[in-house]
Amino acid sequence: MSKWFLILSAACWIAVTLPVQAQTSDREQVKSPSLGTLANGLYHHNLTGIEFTLPTDWVVASQGPASQGAEFIKLRSSASNEIATVWMKRRNADAADLEPLMNGRLDDKIVQRNNFQGYKYRPESVQHANIGGRPALRAVADYVSAGRNMVECLTWVDGEKSRVVFVGRVPVSELTDFQARFEPVIASAIVP
Repeated sequence: MSKWFLILSAACWIAVTLPVQAQTSDREQVKSPSLGTLANGLYHHNLTGIEFTLPTDWVVASQGPASQGAEFIKLRSSASNEIATVWMKRRNADAADLEPLMNGRLDDKIVQRNNFQGYKYRPESVQHANIGGRPALRAVADYVSAGRNMVECLTWVDGEKSRVVFVGRVPVSELTDFQARFEPVIASAIVP
């Protein structure tokens, strides 16, 4: 047997045993279909059932496991090159407990952000809201990163069977534009 025959045979075996993935655009396919799907602008997270709509310029850039048994997806706007992260977790809670669960969210995030220089919430930005019939909490925090004044926009939405956190980080000067572009995504959230 020639050396080339062995190489060709090995290449064919590898090609046959690798999983085949349909060729589709970024808007139609999420890189790890086991976590969620994106079809016709609607993202559906398989584990939690959380859904939200993405405008045509937002795509799923990556996704994977996160801390505390959660999963995340990273979104990117092709128009503005902004990035946002959506953290989703399955859980069970009574409807009556959803609002009280929000009370500790801000303090928990401050502890998580202990390495963010000067991380502090804007008091006027902390607002309780209702998104898709679920209790939500919004906040904007200022911090400094690599000498730049930055903001982190946070929105928590809690349901009985799942919870989601939408996170966006942009320079302070881009806050208003980012919120205008990303708010439709948050407002469309359905949280079981």
